[in-house]
Amino acid sequence: MKETILIVDDHDSVRLILGNILVKSYNVVTKSDGIEAFGWLHLGNEPDLIILDMVMPRLHGMTFLSNIKSSGLFSHIPVIVLTGNENKEFENQVRQMGANGFIRKPFKPDNLRETIANTLRQTQLV
Repeated sequence: MKETILIVDDHDSVRLILGNILVKSYNVVTKSDGIEAFGWLHLGNEPDLIILDMVMPRLHGMTFLSNIKSSGLFSHIPVIVLTGNENKEFENQVRQMGANGFIRKPFKPDNLRETIANTLRQTQLV
């Protein structure tokens, strides 16, 4: 059975590209912001991994990450942060908040797939 990946990004094009790259190996669900994503989660859906954009309207990625990692229901779900921010301090900050992986835009499909596979493997070993 395929694992499910929830993609949370406000850009249609990014969701489409990520979905096209991942759909052969994973069940892909996309949401345009953190509020939509939380709504989907609270309906009883549970992805195996979340790919999270940081800069989004309505609910910023940092707020989403903080809420998901402090939640008793969802804190175990691994999160890979997807961002154009190249600041190393920013990367350290999101990792301290509980992000399991980090991908910088623009990304290479092979690097994306490898990061996802490694993150899923590491979290399943725990």
